Amino acid sequence: MLAAFDGVYLISVDVDEWGWGISGTGYEVPVIPIFFGVGEDGEANGRVIDGGAWGANIPENMAPPLGEFFHP
Repeated sequence: MLAAFDGVYLISVDVDEWGWGISGTGYEVPVIPIFFGVGEDGEANGRVIDGGAWGANIPENMAPPLGEFFHP
């Protein structure tokens, strides 16, 4: 998991406080967990990955697809 997240900046949003979409950003949160790719300019780059990519939320399942997502 450490390698998958190496060099990655994460911003966590509490859907209980902010809701399932962040007003005015175009980000919709249909499931949790979900990760959105953001370019160097801070704009969404269209890349999205969620828990459906790895099944059970355990490091052995999560690390490979997250590593590929964050380090294409």
